[in-house]
Amino acid sequence: MDQEHLHHLLEELHAQLRAATPVQGENRDLLQRLAGEIRSVLDRRPAPTTAEPYRALRPRLQDAVRAFEASHPRLSQAIENVVETLALYNL
Repeated sequence: MDQEHLHHLLEELHAQLRAATPVQGENRDLLQRLAGEIRSVLDRRPAPTTAEPYRALRPRLQDAVRAFEASHPRLSQAIENVVETLALYNL
């Protein structure tokens, strides 16, 4: 697993989540929780040496893809890119 590449993708996704146009209701809560979980993984020092923190994100990222698909397609695509990368690394 290329930790540096995955870390960079998560940094980019976190920035996009923080900059997303206003999101309402349950999706707003989902967006905030997801951003917090990503930040938690990114802030770990030293960087995670096991796959578990990344693996734990995957189901929530997949839920977010579905939740934002219609209302925020670009954000949904960015999340999907991370999901695909996690799958590529078998996470």
